[in-house]
Amino acid sequence: MSMASGEAAPRAMRFGSRLLSLVIGTALACGLAVLLLWHSVMVRIPPGHVGVLYSLLSGGTVTDAVYREGLAFKLPWNQMFLFETRIQALPFTLLAFSAEGMPITVEATTLFRVKGETAPKLLTDVGLDYAERIVRPISMDAVRRVIGRYSSHDIYTLGADYLEAELLEYLRSTTEAQLLFYSEVPIRSVRLPDRLVSAIEDKLAQQQIAASYEFRLISQKQEAERQRVQAIGLRNFYSIVQPALTDKLLTWRGIEATVELSKSPNSKVVIVGGNKEQMPLILGSDITRSSPTPEQPVPPVSGNASPLPNWAQLPPIFESPQPTQPSAVPPTAGGTPVPSLGPRTGDTEGKQPPAKAP
Repeated sequence: MSMASGEAAPRAMRFGSRLLSLVIGTALACGLAVLLLWHSVMVRIPPGHVGVLYSLLSGGTVTDAVYREGLAFKLPWNQMFLFETRIQALPFTLLAFSAEGMPITVEATTLFRVKGETAPKLLTDVGLDYAERIVRPISMDAVRRVIGRYSSHDIYTLGADYLEAELLEYLRSTTEAQLLFYSEVPIRSVRLPDRLVSAIEDKLAQQQIAASYEFRLISQKQEAERQRVQAIGLRNFYSIVQPALTDKLLTWRGIEATVELSKSPNSKVVIVGGNKEQMPLILGSDITRSSPTPEQPVPPVSGNASPLPNWAQLPPIFESPQPTQPSAVPPTAGGTPVPSLGPRTGDTEGKQPPAKAP
């Protein structure tokens, strides 16, 4: 009995050591497998991104689910595609033509972002390089279309905000706008030919000069009206006060002025007239000696007297040039009209017109 129990103890120890080795080996194998398959099973989705799963054995791209930020699990044979949903900038430069065909260099930047809910459709329809496949071509086409609507003069005078608003409106009206959100299209620069810029600046300067002359004409017309009203007021004033302007009243006003002058603290010299009836010389000494003037009443006038001329009906100083009518030229045998070049100087100079028959 003792011999049997003595043999069972080493067996149990050997079994326990074998079991422990098996458990440790299994754990090590599982740990090694996890380490090897970690990047194939666990996917880290960074901030500002979404994940789209491609299932190899389940029909391809999963279009009804989008993986948000954090950790996502997948089978090793599947693949996770990441899309950035933050604002992205795509700068570009292109040569566009205005309505009259002038070359204009435009530098702009398209600000856009991917819509998270449409990321699976963007992956299946466009791919990961959506910026080069649709954003850049559509943005450049929008610039060409908008620039082609206006003349070079309008593009020079229009504000950048106006052009940017039209570009943004065009981009948002495209079918690709269902997959992407266009935030803004800032224009960095618009370069026109130097000669064209000089011509436009000269034209704008001349327009401002012409506007200043128009303003001067308006101010002069208003000044003429003011002087007319002032003259009517002065005439009516004198028509009212004329009966009261007698020699005695003027003498009394002169005495008052002399008294006020004597009250002044400044130094003064008063020269008295030659006789007792004369006023101080500073106020004039011929008031009492002057013969009384006959009263000539000044009749008052109404506010409609002496109206100003109608400026619009005044004849112009310079006659406006009349457009010359081209002379009618009969068509040639082929039906194409021949343009009239007019008489040449060398053909008519020194030649007399043919004499008429009597």
